[in-house]
Amino acid sequence: MATRPSPPNATQRAARLQNAHENIIAAQVKTKVWLELGGEFFAGDGGIHLLGGILQHGSLARTVREIGWSYRHAWGYLRRAERALGTPIVRNRPGRGSARGMELTETGHLLLERLRALRDRIDEALGPSGPTPDEVAARGRAPRSAVRSARGRRAARSRVRRAGSPPSDRPTR
Repeated sequence: MATRPSPPNATQRAARLQNAHENIIAAQVKTKVWLELGGEFFAGDGGIHLLGGILQHGSLARTVREIGWSYRHAWGYLRRAERALGTPIVRNRPGRGSARGMELTETGHLLLERLRALRDRIDEALGPSGPTPDEVAARGRAPRSAVRSARGRRAARSRVRRAGSPPSDRPTR
């Protein structure tokens, strides 16, 4: 028969309370920026990294390698935003070699500016509080175990997300 631990004494309770107070003070404020139309998410913090990378590199493939997203996730993200806005935000740049790639449309530039302005306003008020690059990358890729288990099953599709995080930086209600 196991013995029950004795209740904490006054010194132990005071130490726990002090530790809790220190943890509350040390806690980081985290925020997310996203845009919705008709109650539907279409772009957020991840869009800043995705659109900014396309603007900088002129390549979706290079951008997804840099931010750690899958190509499929990034392409779906762009299409969802375009459906919501009713107009393209990126266009393919035909050509050979470095002339070929992807660029932002005027709407894409406006969307990137709006997302950056919102993030900047929040960060000015609270200090840097957006997702880290690792958190952004985690939203765009499935855990390796899910990828391994799906190999060889073409018809099977699954949605995988980290516990406690909304899917692909879509806000939860």
